[in-house]
Amino acid sequence: MSASKTAKSTLRFSGGVFTLSILHLTVATADSLQRELAAQGSALQLLQGAAVVLDLAELDPARPLPFSDWLRILRDNGCFPIGVRNASPTQAADAAANALPHLRGNEAKAASPALSTQSAASSISLATVLTHPLRSGQRQYGRGGDLVCLAAVNAGAEVLADGHVHVYGPLRGRALAGVQGEEGARIFCQRLEAELVAIAGVYMTLDAEHPLWGKAAQVFLDGEHLHIIALDK
Repeated sequence: MSASKTAKSTLRFSGGVFTLSILHLTVATADSLQRELAAQGSALQLLQGAAVVLDLAELDPARPLPFSDWLRILRDNGCFPIGVRNASPTQAADAAANALPHLRGNEAKAASPALSTQSAASSISLATVLTHPLRSGQRQYGRGGDLVCLAAVNAGAEVLADGHVHVYGPLRGRALAGVQGEEGARIFCQRLEAELVAIAGVYMTLDAEHPLWGKAAQVFLDGEHLHIIALDK
């Protein structure tokens, strides 16, 4: 038997879904980026070792960007850029020259409210329902729609969904809604004790000092800011 028939390939490709942080750049110079990062203080520790996507939507599409300087500064601060989004053709080419691919999914698009609502509705399918508690280290994903948890999400566990996240019990772990960029997604829970909540990549860490800690609450995104209000509001 020939070697070509007996050799087994060690290379295998498969798909996967990952939660990434998005860095919305509003300044183009390297010095400005360094100052902005320094101003974050201890909050920057949340991104230590994290893979980030650079969002260029707020920058001049015709202006050359200092990608090599950005990469150096971000890596020095413990962040690891893996790509860009909302890039013009020129920006995308410059990014590619610095080994940053243009990630085209979930980019900002101008559309009427009616079209946006129709698009969001058509992209959401039936919910994924989880009937048992999630233990520390476990993860549940509601692909293409909502995730409904009928039991506790314990500390160290993670629930995420393309649509809304509903937790009909204590939410003690991490909850991420709208992970594919759906900014209208929300998180609903009967008892808020979460380590972290996020909507469309915008996140917030929590502790027992939060006024709604231990109470029924919902989380939603308004612009660039997360809001947490009582569930009966």
